Amino acid sequence: DRCMCLAWSRPWPPGAGSAVVLGLRRSSGRTAGLRRGAHEGSAGHGGGRRSHADVASTQAARMPSAPKDPLEWPAERVTSAGFMESAAYASSLCRSLEAGVADPAPYSERLSAMLSHSDGARGFFVTYLTDPALPGLADDPAGLAPVVADALKTADMATVLPLSIMNLAMPTASAVAHEASGNMDQAARSKLTARRGARVLRLLVGDDRVGSHAREELLAAKACAAEAGDGPDGGGSERWKAFFARWKYDAAQLAAVGAALEEVSTDA
Repeated sequence: DRCMCLAWSRPWPPGAGSAVVLGLRRSSGRTAGLRRGAHEGSAGHGGGRRSHADVASTQAARMPSAPKDPLEWPAERVTSAGFMESAAYASSLCRSLEAGVADPAPYSERLSAMLSHSDGARGFFVTYLTDPALPGLADDPAGLAPVVADALKTADMATVLPLSIMNLAMPTASAVAHEASGNMDQAARSKLTARRGARVLRLLVGDDRVGSHAREELLAAKACAAEAGDGPDGGGSERWKAFFARWKYDAAQLAAVGAALEEVSTDA
């Protein structure tokens, strides 16, 4: 058994997703138990509002099995997979790409199929952003692996872009909460997720095709974080007003989220 930090998700808003970080013990592809700290996920005071982990725990079920060889699933099967199936399949796909493949084309086809729908995209990020065994695929200082970068840049931005912003904002806020409560191991896992999430978002913001829209959405989220979850009316701000209202981050978390989004917008 080994403990991993997984990004569980549920759709928010429709067509996108909300990444939630928690510790999950896995054994032979099955969920063996959950470990949650006092400040797992959001540390905001919501008067009974559920934290990231509370939302995630309602979805935590037995992880479906996935083929050891991801090519056993045709692209059509990948496109129709639900979230839990996609999360299991993403582990097989990412581990294969990390190990190296002679012909990346069929793997690229399946990754694009994952990113073509919300359940698949969220399932992919569960593994890609959190699995520490993917240094070549996710952490190469030279940039994202070409097979991943190409698939992300051609994905449906209505799904991938809001999810990518959340996948930076939420683990950043979680890391602040974990550090405040002394859970340094959990904080380190949240920081890994946030660091990889920032790389994904930086890729999208810097892309010639989708960069302008990505930057606009990122700045709308940053403005809401700077205004304690509020922001100007209209446009993408409504999405992020609802997001921050839902999780009720405290001042330290909002400041960290705003700084993380600002860094991406400046670097890209």
